[in-house]
Amino acid sequence: MLICLLPTLVSAQIARTLPFYDDFSNSNIYPDSTKWMDRNVYINNGFPLNSITCNAATFDVLDATGNVYSYAISNPFIAEYLSSTTLRLDSVFEPTPKALTPADSLYFSFFYQPQGHGNAPEDPDSLVLEFGIIEALDTVWNHVWSTPGQTLSQFLQENDGNYFKQVMIPITDAKYFTSNFFFRFYNYASIVSQSQPSSRGNEDNWNIDVVYINYDRSIHDTSYPKVCFTGPAPSFLRRYQSMPYKHYRANPTSCIAENPTLHLSNLDNQNHSVKHYYTVEQVNGSQSYTYVNTDPIGIDSLTFSQPYNTTVHKLFALDYSRDTTSFIIRHYISDSTVNPPMVDSMVYTQGFYNYFAYDDGTPELGYGVEPRGGAFAVRFDLNELDTIRGVQILFNHTLNDANDCYFDIVVWKDNNGKPGDELYRISNRKTRWEDHLYQFSYYRFDRLVKHSGTFYIGIVQQNSGLINIGFDTSRDNSQYNFYNDDGSWHQSLMAGSIMLRPVVGGDYYIGVDEIPATPSVRVYPNPASSTIHIDGLDNGATVHLYDITGRMVMQSTFTGELSVSQLSNGLYLLNITTTDGMVISKKIMVNQ
Repeated sequence: MLICLLPTLVSAQIARTLPFYDDFSNSNIYPDSTKWMDRNVYINNGFPLNSITCNAATFDVLDATGNVYSYAISNPFIAEYLSSTTLRLDSVFEPTPKALTPADSLYFSFFYQPQGHGNAPEDPDSLVLEFGIIEALDTVWNHVWSTPGQTLSQFLQENDGNYFKQVMIPITDAKYFTSNFFFRFYNYASIVSQSQPSSRGNEDNWNIDVVYINYDRSIHDTSYPKVCFTGPAPSFLRRYQSMPYKHYRANPTSCIAENPTLHLSNLDNQNHSVKHYYTVEQVNGSQSYTYVNTDPIGIDSLTFSQPYNTTVHKLFALDYSRDTTSFIIRHYISDSTVNPPMVDSMVYTQGFYNYFAYDDGTPELGYGVEPRGGAFAVRFDLNELDTIRGVQILFNHTLNDANDCYFDIVVWKDNNGKPGDELYRISNRKTRWEDHLYQFSYYRFDRLVKHSGTFYIGIVQQNSGLINIGFDTSRDNSQYNFYNDDGSWHQSLMAGSIMLRPVVGGDYYIGVDEIPATPSVRVYPNPASSTIHIDGLDNGATVHLYDITGRMVMQSTFTGELSVSQLSNGLYLLNITTTDGMVISKKIMVNQ
């Protein structure tokens, strides 16, 4: 048993009532502050492998800004918490007010996975769950569940090949049926020994998903009436996550992916057949279209991360009046044969900026070579003559930033599919970190480097030890990664993408979020019978309304409210394009 004093903000909270549910699909980077008190776990779709829903909460050894906890050691220590806000387990108020007791069959459930795409927690490490109640202004925490660290391969062997395991915990002790109930997860972690200072970075990853507490459940209540997207949205480009617009325009057909892969989950205990469609909207541009897949997609019950290949219906607009552009791609799936209909959406920004990127922006691991003087390089291809201006690099933080060292940045010509003669070198650069989580640093070249065709760009290390550049293991581009630790170049065998992005063209660089920040927009009432109101939106925004088959049923300019009285009952998808080009998506129900 552990007793500690909760922060004073807890006493001022309005307690949530049952049910409690969070699959983290509506959060990005940080947990939902209406449900969780902590901000240190990372909400993302990169670390979890074959996740249940599109996001999961990842536990590691990094704080909210990406720094390794200063108290990290090689023996197990508590790294970070995910603590709930106050939850009422004494009563419910809808549909009928009633007091709750142990006879009401409360269950706490969640899914978990060790390692995922990241680093495996060792056996002395663990993931822990505790329940807490307030007694005399102190919170008394009780250990409820824990599991030791293990590799993902060991976990799969013990879990019948399933990538996540669901835990079901009955709440039977009468002391928890209070108006001040809390729960929290935390992880014990351990970093490598001091003999490897530059390797003491992000380690011991755990992922959790679909946290659910409710009454009238049983040990067999392991399904949820939901079909959804899972994992990251795919790039519509064949090779890159992002590439310069001029190089796309030079050969668009060869740049487009043949069949981008999405992943779908069915959390229900019934089979479902869903329809898929997507919309493409050019940001501050003219292209806008909807593609509907007319073939239904069958998903068996309790099937997670089922792959599905879609089609890129059109080439992206070839706008020669601009150097950069981007397109908001929104995917939708729906099953309208059930009531209420099951619907989910997922958004991706297809960027055409002035850099090439293989990675998705999340470094699940770190990359480097041994010994001192070792080098690594990444291959890129220019579709026409251009100027290489510099490179964006993401370096992982390590404990006390022990990988703060010098290196050379080198551009090589091609030599039969491997780096050849040097084209450019800038010496004595130093590791840099930005102020925000997983943000790239820009290293500008001191002269113009003109080139066409294949080139390689990378780092020659001046120090021994791992330089710990970000390594995205959720996107495998190992065929373009090379290393040299013995005087010869070898293709890397590590599956992933080195987080290094060459900047070409204009004398500037763009570092944008792949998912733009969304304004706070409230749509009400929902369900609506005649008129919906939208708060937080300026007049002049463009509104598109789609039914669940992807058919556009309304287009108008927003002037304060929107009439839906002429629509049939059912679920609709509202796409709002603001006056500054931001695209916002909301689901609304019409019930006349």
